[in-house]
Amino acid sequence: MCSEIRIGGSPDAPPISYAISEDSLRGIGFDFVRQILPKQTQIKIAKPMPWLRAIQWARDGHIDLLVGLQHTHYPPDWFTYLEPPLTTSAHSVFYRRREIPLRNLHALLPLRGAALREAKSATHSHTGFDLTQLTLTTADSVEKALKMLALGRIDYFIAPQWQAISSWLNVYSEQSLPLAMLPEPVQINPVYLALSNQSPCLADKEALEAAIIKAKREGLMEALLEQSFLYSNVVDQFHNLIR
Repeated sequence: MCSEIRIGGSPDAPPISYAISEDSLRGIGFDFVRQILPKQTQIKIAKPMPWLRAIQWARDGHIDLLVGLQHTHYPPDWFTYLEPPLTTSAHSVFYRRREIPLRNLHALLPLRGAALREAKSATHSHTGFDLTQLTLTTADSVEKALKMLALGRIDYFIAPQWQAISSWLNVYSEQSLPLAMLPEPVQINPVYLALSNQSPCLADKEALEAAIIKAKREGLMEALLEQSFLYSNVVDQFHNLIR
């Protein structure tokens, strides 16, 4: 196992990876990695940076391991995805609560929406709905999508559930932006640890995958999730948003 590993992640993907300040990344994805690496491994966590920049840094070998990579459409020579994935991330439709709630994706056809830049390439929902029928602009972050919704520039946006609910709780209230969520997710994506193909740690792929399998079998991800302070906040709101 390599003696030093440089780890990066998104500043805006709770509970897996997020930044509370400009100085440090945290999240249960990093906690998971700390648990599966040998005690003598020196772990260096990159400073928070935009997620697309972190992906570029990993592509170029300046970061060895990315925490929380969800999409496998990057060129195959960039990353090696460690199997099995850590968990899954459900992406849902969020909209301003209205007297007559939206019921399904077909109700979005006459409306204006937004999708996050890194998720814009999806063409179909996990149930087969043709997403190319939707009128979607691009949002650089969940915070920007929420702001666009609050200002009336869009009618809805598509984003990861945890990320959207956490950001809404941090910035808005039920009074300032009454939010609702479609009950059926648009996408359910695997969430990976991914090694840079330029990293010397690539030689440890099999050992890392064996450690992931063992930790998941022992219930480590579930335990970390339940210990996360974000868990109860988001779960408390989840059922309110789909009422």
